[in-house]
Amino acid sequence: MESNSTRIAKNTFFLYIRSFFILLISLYTSRVILKVLGVEDYGIYNVVGGVIGMLSFLNSSMASTYQRYFNYEMGKKNEKGISDLFRSSITVQLLYAVIIIIIAETIGLWFLNTQLIISPDRMIAARWVYQISIISFVIIVFQAPFTALIISYEKMNIFAIVSILDAILKLLIVFLLPYLNYDKLIGYATLLISITLLNLVIYVVICKKKFSTCTISLNWDKKNLKSLLSFGGWGMVGSLAYTLKSQGINIILNMFFGPVVNAARGIAYQVLHAVDMFVNNFQTSFRPQLTKSYAEGNLEYMYKLYYSATKISFYMLWCLSLPIIIETPTILSMWLGDNVPEYTITFTRIILLTALVSAYANPTSAIAYATGKIKKFIVWVSSINLLIVPIGYLFLKLGYGPESTMIVSLIMTIIVQIIRLIIIKKIIKFSIISYVKKVILPTLTILTLSPIIPIFVQNKINDSFISCILICCISVLCVITLTCLFGINKEEKKLLISKIKFLYK
Repeated sequence: MESNSTRIAKNTFFLYIRSFFILLISLYTSRVILKVLGVEDYGIYNVVGGVIGMLSFLNSSMASTYQRYFNYEMGKKNEKGISDLFRSSITVQLLYAVIIIIIAETIGLWFLNTQLIISPDRMIAARWVYQISIISFVIIVFQAPFTALIISYEKMNIFAIVSILDAILKLLIVFLLPYLNYDKLIGYATLLISITLLNLVIYVVICKKKFSTCTISLNWDKKNLKSLLSFGGWGMVGSLAYTLKSQGINIILNMFFGPVVNAARGIAYQVLHAVDMFVNNFQTSFRPQLTKSYAEGNLEYMYKLYYSATKISFYMLWCLSLPIIIETPTILSMWLGDNVPEYTITFTRIILLTALVSAYANPTSAIAYATGKIKKFIVWVSSINLLIVPIGYLFLKLGYGPESTMIVSLIMTIIVQIIRLIIIKKIIKFSIISYVKKVILPTLTILTLSPIIPIFVQNKINDSFISCILICCISVLCVITLTCLFGINKEEKKLLISKIKFLYK
């Protein structure tokens, strides 16, 4: 257990270095891109890329599937099984690439041309971006088995280095963009696809060099294909529901309000991705250990890791989200200047609150995936997630503002998490009462108490850059202090102190 915890700490550290660089670069690039492209083109890129993003459920679900199966075989110390599964994963991704192209060039293209609200003079550029996005996504599809292999072997330093390189190259694109002599929206999409292709080449070379299980060939073994397609198929249903929830809301907002509101939502999600990146790094580092411990039959360690990972994920996200929620107007104006679209402030706050619920959800889903018994889990969770778009559409049809869709999403996300816990209880020996005592009560205590002092101080001082920095520091300090006092148990405190010392050394 100690060595596993140390590995998680090391991997989290590498991923945090990655996040720090990516965060700084992404915040700067988002501001420049919004300024260079303009609000309309930024909104077009967001919604057109979203149409292709609706197909991403194919890739994300299969990447999680591959990682789960790789880790399960690692738990049984079966190198040959990993190699066979890797070759089967390449076969599956080839099949999915064909499916993606067919769907994108038929249904997706029809939707772009007939349903989205895009001004006629920008439609040609939107079509170019759409086709470029299809090619880019196909490249990402073939990247999935390689990234899954790297994460399964817990080589997060490799993952971090490639990601940092990716962010630096995207920063260079931002510097080049103002000097392009042709359509900047098309140029931006074209330059991004070249980076995507380079990433794939790097991952292939590294995996071939580092891992003997990386054999690049097709494997039509029926047993492996059936296992991957069956497990991945149910995972695909879950990812599809999540994608429809996210991109579906983006599309109905475009249908009612046009690209400007899409730009506001896109910026809000930029904030979310910047904050969520830190939590995702931690969750990425513990997921392999959950699957391996289940494969080994070490359920006691799995439950300890599950409870601790959920709490730490929540505290980390809240530590970053609280100052942003309190100082949203000031932070957005410092970041984007005078180019803050309407509704961005409200969208940002509601989306961050929704993300807090996801801090509970992701470790719970990881438990379900580790067991492999995901059919009932996926059916219930997906069914409820799919209701978000029609309910949001109904509210917009009744005349409510665009923020109503975000509120619906928040409420439904809470309901979905309750359903997850009920189903997990039936899959494995799991106590919801224990979960409430060890996870829900401590996290809700921190959530309730930590905003009191920052809000009080904010009401007593004038808005300014200095006051914003002060409030942010007070918010972070309150979350950290309360977490140490009430949020973690003695065993977790000792573990946290030992890992801090390890990282310092």
